Amino acid sequence: MPAPQASVFASKADGGLGQPAQRTWSALRAPGVREMSVQDLCDVVGFTQHTVLKHLEGLAAHGLAALGPAGSWKAADPVRGLHDPLSRDPEPAGAVVP
Repeated sequence: MPAPQASVFASKADGGLGQPAQRTWSALRAPGVREMSVQDLCDVVGFTQHTVLKHLEGLAAHGLAALGPAGSWKAADPVRGLHDPLSRDPEPAGAVVP
């Protein structure tokens, strides 16, 4: 997966999401992770639900995360909008799978 532009994770003062959001994104991209609930992400990164939700909303706005139909979040390819290939999930982010 191509790395997002460094400016995405620049400090909030510089218009980016900040390094804590990068930590949340990295947890979504961890090998073997297909998707995670907000609570699971909180447990991994150590942030509150409010903070993790803000990160996820920002990541989604940049095409780096997508909310699945079951309410869990997935890492997305910032170029193609596909789920991170490290997770071995071939479904497009946000796709409804029967």
